[in-house]
Amino acid sequence: MDDKELNSCIKKYKKNGDNFYFEKIYRHFFSKIYRYISLRIFNKDIAEDLTSEVFIRVYRNLNKVNLNAITIKVWIYKIARNLIIDYFRSSQNRINLKSFDEYLEKDKEIESLDSALVDQGEIILNDMLFKNEKLIDALNSLPETQREIIFLRYAEGMDFKSISLILNKREIALRALKFRALENLKSKLID
Repeated sequence: MDDKELNSCIKKYKKNGDNFYFEKIYRHFFSKIYRYISLRIFNKDIAEDLTSEVFIRVYRNLNKVNLNAITIKVWIYKIARNLIIDYFRSSQNRINLKSFDEYLEKDKEIESLDSALVDQGEIILNDMLFKNEKLIDALNSLPETQREIIFLRYAEGMDFKSISLILNKREIALRALKFRALENLKSKLID
């Protein structure tokens, strides 16, 4: 769905309350939000629950906010990010590589990421999860904000303006953090 069609769906849903248009919005964002949450949680059941909660909150609040095709994306990712933060705060969960590896082996619905290429300071990530253990170790060793920038920029394909709205940081700061994250990743992957 392109931005024009997404804008149309948002307007028609807000005007008529027709669930047909909400379903189109839901289908457009579901796999992206599920992937974003899965890359942070590493537990299929919890990722599914959190993804459902994201869309429950979107459904309840879509009429209350003024959104367009660009701002709805930021808004939905922000809801997802806040739910992830709440999940880790409330349950005192910790991410560990063993559970991530088990998750990759068990979950056949999500394809594996075949490669991550470092090319002139840019990491190019496919639309799938990681299979490269060295890359997983390197990503997990990054500070949380740097890891999140890498995921949003390369796995989700977001621009710095959108990322700055999600993370509540200035674009220039995000660019510096991205540069540091890439330098950290390169040094860990080369060693």
